[in-house]
Amino acid sequence: MSVETAAAPAPAATRTERLPLFDNAKFAAVALVVCAHTWMPLLTADRTIAAAVLTVAAFAMPVFVTLCGHFARPRPGRPAVDGRRTITRIAVPYLVFQVLYNLVPMVLDRRLEPIALLQPRWLTWFLLSLFVWHLTVPVWTALRHPLPVALLVAAGSGAVHALPEELALSRTLAFLPWFVLGLVLRPAHFDVLHRTQVRRWAPVAAAGVFAAVWLAAPRLLDPGWVEYTGTAAQLHVGYPVWLGVRVALGALSLLAGAAFLALLPAGRTRWTALGAASLYVYLLHGLPLKLVQASGVYHARLLHHWWTALPLLGGCALALAVTLALPPVVRLFTPLVQPPLGRLLRDPARPAG
Repeated sequence: MSVETAAAPAPAATRTERLPLFDNAKFAAVALVVCAHTWMPLLTADRTIAAAVLTVAAFAMPVFVTLCGHFARPRPGRPAVDGRRTITRIAVPYLVFQVLYNLVPMVLDRRLEPIALLQPRWLTWFLLSLFVWHLTVPVWTALRHPLPVALLVAAGSGAVHALPEELALSRTLAFLPWFVLGLVLRPAHFDVLHRTQVRRWAPVAAAGVFAAVWLAAPRLLDPGWVEYTGTAAQLHVGYPVWLGVRVALGALSLLAGAAFLALLPAGRTRWTALGAASLYVYLLHGLPLKLVQASGVYHARLLHHWWTALPLLGGCALALAVTLALPPVVRLFTPLVQPPLGRLLRDPARPAG
């Protein structure tokens, strides 16, 4: 009996809150994010490498954000904005890693600069954006049609000449529809992706997305397109072009993300438990990658061809993701990722006052 058969998903009405599919998806998505970051320095080395990087980057982070939105949905017995969880799992880890990712370059370069807490450094943008999205959950749950509104907000963000770096505003607004999509999705929507007919066509859809990105790769070499970091002016195109590319990339990301989820096992696997440590993988993988980049290994001729660069670096990235999600590593870095706040927070079981 296969793992999938032994742990087939239960009917939506009787499910527990944590489904194996979501943990499978969280770990697989964050592992692909690590792969994309590992391949990114070779973006201009080869067209196929560029297509692989851009394809993975186009859907891995949107899937991760969508899953975060799905888990942020208000549930019975839990407030729309859980202040304790927001502080311990988002705000405090952001402050810790914002300081860390600012201090490490200072130590390496032997220079001292002020740390801007509201201007995220590299990976920390996600926690800052997630903090803002969580605070706005009551707004989206109060609207009759939240997703179209979120899409209009994201579309409007590209018309601004330049968004400030504070609050990672460009990415916060551009990724907003993916978070809201997670809020409105229900377990039944994920069930559709695991129908036999959908799973049969998923590889074709994934290959089609890769082919489309490969054809467009020469014009999409600016990572700002898939990393959602640039307005029309910052990407040096007119707003109609920016909007058209954004819509096209959004459609491709949605199709690739759906194919990705459809191909994942819905039942428990050997790596399902690693999904609970996805935030550890995301936050911790940056420092090893920076050290590897500083070593000059990317100049090796072996890595200038897609048939060597993609499997070699991809294998190393996956190994790093698995290592960072292992229980001993999680226990070691828990004081950084989830610092113990002790008496700083009120006991939720006790009434205020």
